[in-house]
Amino acid sequence: MRNLIQPVLTIAGKDIRDALKDRFIILMTAFLLLASLVALAVAAIALKVDVATYAEAKAGLIALGKDASTIPDPAFYPLKLLRGFVEHVEIIGAIIGILIGYRAAASERGRQTLALIVTRPISQWQFLAGKVLAGTAIISSGLILAFVIAGIAVIAISGIVLNPEDIGRLAIVMSAAGLYALAFFLLGFVTALWAKKLPNALLLAFTVWLSFVLIAPQIGDTLDPDNQVAGGVFKQLQIAKPQQVEILQSFSTYETIRNGIEVASPTKHFERLSFAVLGIKDTYAGQPLMPILAEKASDLVWLLAIALALGLLLFARRLDPNRLSKE
Repeated sequence: MRNLIQPVLTIAGKDIRDALKDRFIILMTAFLLLASLVALAVAAIALKVDVATYAEAKAGLIALGKDASTIPDPAFYPLKLLRGFVEHVEIIGAIIGILIGYRAAASERGRQTLALIVTRPISQWQFLAGKVLAGTAIISSGLILAFVIAGIAVIAISGIVLNPEDIGRLAIVMSAAGLYALAFFLLGFVTALWAKKLPNALLLAFTVWLSFVLIAPQIGDTLDPDNQVAGGVFKQLQIAKPQQVEILQSFSTYETIRNGIEVASPTKHFERLSFAVLGIKDTYAGQPLMPILAEKASDLVWLLAIALALGLLLFARRLDPNRLSKE
């Protein structure tokens, strides 16, 4: 077993060391952290103002003789502050995944070592597994750092301490983010490994990124009638859930096409899962975690299926040393 695993670990270790020397990857990760913290700080300051306003109003009522026990306490959900953070992970996290995957193949092809590697006494799966293991480790390390900093920032700026369930929700979203970024890593790796010319590989990968990260979710949101009014048309008109379903049935074909565009995007699946688990979407704010996970399990399955499909595509095709030299 050691003889099978050792080459995988050796390749992974080498790839991690090479990636750490790549300043562009580090700068992109730092940019993700900075952009996320700025968005988080703005949202957290707004929440702190709301808390202070409530405390001041409550003190004023008590001063006027109001019984403090009769004043309802508002529900503040600190994890809602992570909306901007999640949106930055959707966009920048996907870019980082593509770049790490592209670098994993391009670094070998650029030095004309890939064709040499596959002729050595090492199996193809060991080489590919080492590369994927390294990419997974790099992505996971960056996301763990980002989510830990985000959690600390929520506590420090808003003044609201996260409870164990909040931390568990963060861990779930972090795991989903890792799966999401891994899918884009595999996209970058597969295209750079098989493309005849490396520049074409990067162009193809970013075309896919543009289509499924920016365009498809935007089309789905824009075409959603319930997004045309702040807070939602149904909520503003106080239409009950059964009536909402009945109304939507009248536009079933339209809704099927619109939703189909959305579900084609892994970004939308990650967003739906994250917004529900963190309570960013008002419908799920304050709701128990397990029913939310049961309802959103399909989004997690979609992310897993996309990553597995790209993984199978990577391992199914045989490496041809004659095609992997630099062109």
